[in-house]
Amino acid sequence: MKNLLLVIAFIAVALTANAQQGSLTLLTFESFTFADRYETYYGYGRVEDGFSWGGGLEFGIDSRTAVELIYQNFHADAYYDDFAYNRINGEATFNYIMLGGTSYAPMNEKVSGFGSFDLGMCIISPGGNIATYSNDVTKFAMGGRLGVRIAPSDRISLRLHAQLMSPLQWFGGGYYFGTGGSGASVSAGGTIFQFNLGGSVNIRIK
Repeated sequence: MKNLLLVIAFIAVALTANAQQGSLTLLTFESFTFADRYETYYGYGRVEDGFSWGGGLEFGIDSRTAVELIYQNFHADAYYDDFAYNRINGEATFNYIMLGGTSYAPMNEKVSGFGSFDLGMCIISPGGNIATYSNDVTKFAMGGRLGVRIAPSDRISLRLHAQLMSPLQWFGGGYYFGTGGSGASVSAGGTIFQFNLGGSVNIRIK
């Protein structure tokens, strides 16, 4: 329910911004995300590289400013090593739902530089052996892009970007020992930074 309310709030803010004035553009995202290694209190983890995809809506306020509501999905192999050199292998799926602002800097009639900054949430779903020790988690997330937009027509544009996305914490883990026995646990832990290079094909609807 909390996730649903947050998404509704994002949409309401975006629609309010668009009600003032401007355009409506359908966004797509296709990117290659590089691997990232992170540290927790109990050991080290790594999320491997892979392809990510997504979509969204951009609500233009004027020719240089827009508000965007986006969804991006990234699925990759992952593992976690505790300080006792025990490795847990598995997978992880990152679902980002973000709201942010985009600023354009025209270079000529067809080409503009752009930058964006987004805030929102990341729903992380473990798979494989990792799923045995960790449930789905939802974390506050932030991200941003820098790139160039090429617009051969008023309706179609192409954006090339470098992007950084980060759920501010993910899973850590460790092994415990005591009079009642021993076992493994995985819990909230170190910050992950996911850097990608990619692009988007965009269609102006309004």
